[in-house]
Amino acid sequence: MNAPLPSPALGLGLYPLPDAARLAQLDAQTARRWAEGYDFSYHGERRRSPGVMGLALSPLGGTRDLTFPEMLTLRLVKGFRGAGLSLRTIKRVAAAAAADLGTPTPFVSKRFRTDGRKVFVELQHAAPANDEPKLPKRERELIEVLTGQRAFAEVVEPSLFRNLEWDDEIAARWWPLGQGRAVVLDPATAFGAPRIAGTRVLTATVADAVRAEGGGLEGIAAVAAWQGITAEQARDAVAFETAWLRRAA
Repeated sequence: MNAPLPSPALGLGLYPLPDAARLAQLDAQTARRWAEGYDFSYHGERRRSPGVMGLALSPLGGTRDLTFPEMLTLRLVKGFRGAGLSLRTIKRVAAAAAADLGTPTPFVSKRFRTDGRKVFVELQHAAPANDEPKLPKRERELIEVLTGQRAFAEVVEPSLFRNLEWDDEIAARWWPLGQGRAVVLDPATAFGAPRIAGTRVLTATVADAVRAEGGGLEGIAAVAAWQGITAEQARDAVAFETAWLRRAA
């Protein structure tokens, strides 16, 4: 179920779901299932499994757009899946954290970075909701590991938080290649599209122009001069649009 749209909507970022999937390094089908949920059969009965988070925007003409926090949430869900947690358990964690932190996207709140492991502590002792099956032994063992501060940080930090900047408790900017590189996503600028930091030059524009110039050092130098950026910034844009965005799960 969609959460109410904040007003005004500016500054949320706007990512068509296929683009959000690429940024999260996921295939589009997986990203859609995690964001929107999916239908399934249970003892012959058709049921609906909700998404991992409350979504701010309603679909428009069959097109689903995600906000900046929602796109980032997909990144951290991927990190938890990589650690071995099932999607069912991740949803339970997300629901508990959303209630505790008062936000539909708790995974990308600063408090979750510091306090989120207590959700796993509580999950260790929680009974299954409704007719949900009990957690398998392997999953219980993973949850027990994640109750430790160090283990929790080892999952959360590399998956997302290491390259975020914050305004108070809110994720404000994301540097996908690292903060020493030129590429930044800021929902307050260009609807959050990847761009060269300190400019409005989009990484896609740079990469397309370099490709049109035949690539290579000469192409990078020429495009950098046209766009008023450095060759290093142009190389980062190309690296992001080629190697980084191709790393889909």
